[in-house]
Amino acid sequence: MKVAFLGLGRMGAPMAAHVVRAGHDVTVWNRTSGKAGDLLDLGATEGLSVAAAVADAEVVVLMLFGPDAVRAVLADVIAGAPGALVVDASTIGPEAAHEFAKACHAEGLRYVDAPVAGSVKPATDGTLGVFLGGAADDVQLARELAVLWGDPDRVLHVGGVGSASALKLCVNQGLGVMAAGLGESLRLGRDLGIDKDLLLLVLSQTAYGWYLNQKLPMIQADDFTAATFSVDLMAKDLDLAVTSADSDLEVTRACLDQAKRTLAAGHSGEDYAAITGHLAGEGEANGY
Repeated sequence: MKVAFLGLGRMGAPMAAHVVRAGHDVTVWNRTSGKAGDLLDLGATEGLSVAAAVADAEVVVLMLFGPDAVRAVLADVIAGAPGALVVDASTIGPEAAHEFAKACHAEGLRYVDAPVAGSVKPATDGTLGVFLGGAADDVQLARELAVLWGDPDRVLHVGGVGSASALKLCVNQGLGVMAAGLGESLRLGRDLGIDKDLLLLVLSQTAYGWYLNQKLPMIQADDFTAATFSVDLMAKDLDLAVTSADSDLEVTRACLDQAKRTLAAGHSGEDYAAITGHLAGEGEANGY
């Protein structure tokens, strides 16, 4: 297929690489230049604008920061790729997914929301979880690409447009609550005089085990610069969760506040585990 891939961040670049390696005709674009080098070596072409990237594309894949970033490029996608299928892998929330689908359908394009579960290593390995929301025929075509970056057993058609984005918010909401909760567990342990290494060992054998299996070295070193999923993205997703719900998500709002405080403390661009580290050390001159 002729595929346009827009968005070459930590996740987008390895996802696009799988599409190129599979032999598709791929044109890539990124808002900031300089991200396409490795993909060009693999055989991709770089579009210098959205319009140039999507020209004649059968499928346009979006892997962008959030709904505002998608909104900023969608008009050019619609104008430049008539009849194409838009596969939106961005985490945008269900309301935006419906908005974008409506805009695409009005101009004869098709739309599937296709957010992913997992971070950089699964993206590189091609083992992400992928949630697909849309009409059956559109999802069938989207799946042909999604299985390139996702584990085929975890590429799931979960319902109509918006359903995949809704499910993704639930996933990331849980991660954000986990990060903030562990931060307060560590702060509690600090206040009670428990050795940090001992506390982390014991907590790794509890429900925090999955999270600590990934983030323990960062937390022990108090260094969150090797980001796989940034605090900025987590704050955006927690905000989407809060604003998408009819109910008042009080715990999620509190975790969003902590994510914002972590950003305000200078951790923008760092891994979202910085929420844990910031909470654990807050109020203690030497940290914990």
